[in-house]
Amino acid sequence: MTETVFRTHVETALDIDICWSCHLIWFDNMESVSMSAQSVIDLFQQINARQNAARRIVSLPGNCPVCASTLKQTFDLSKAGRFQYHRCSNGHGRLSTFVQFLREKQFIRTLSKVERQQLSATVKQVRCSSCGAGIHIERDDVCSHCGAPVSVLDEQAVAKALAELGEKRSRPAQPAPDRLQQPYQPTPSSITADSIIVASPALVDLIVTGVAAILSATLD
Repeated sequence: MTETVFRTHVETALDIDICWSCHLIWFDNMESVSMSAQSVIDLFQQINARQNAARRIVSLPGNCPVCASTLKQTFDLSKAGRFQYHRCSNGHGRLSTFVQFLREKQFIRTLSKVERQQLSATVKQVRCSSCGAGIHIERDDVCSHCGAPVSVLDEQAVAKALAELGEKRSRPAQPAPDRLQQPYQPTPSSITADSIIVASPALVDLIVTGVAAILSATLD
């Protein structure tokens, strides 16, 4: 992994470890939530610029780079729906795929039942954005292998996320809260599992304009 420098909400330097070839991000403690709005936009743009680059497949969950303990698969919730990551039980941080980071920051949203029904007329299977397994879009709303929901990245969702980040960016910086110094803890609603998955070869299940145009490859 290589360190990439971003900024926090209070405009201090934030070094985040990123593996561009395997599409993974390591966040120490509260680094993900302490990123400034501009830093989130910058990272989104960098991820988008590399989506067609060669990909190295790695096995998850992997180990904590600090204490070498096995990372725990964890599910959490954001406004865009459920997302997942692999966290250190000792509070050293968490490992997120590019896709799950984009889901957490609301660039990617879960496909609705109506949208799945509309797409199932022409598309029967898509690849899971988290593990690469096939999802029968007409029958399933989540991946049967890792539990990740079927998701889409569309122009409206991106525009909305960028607008909200832009609004946050225009607000005055607030003093750094004490909790930024505390070890990372998942929300009480988080669900953990020990299942091992493989990072996906695709950036997202489907890339759509609205829901009509399907731009990503589907399974044969």
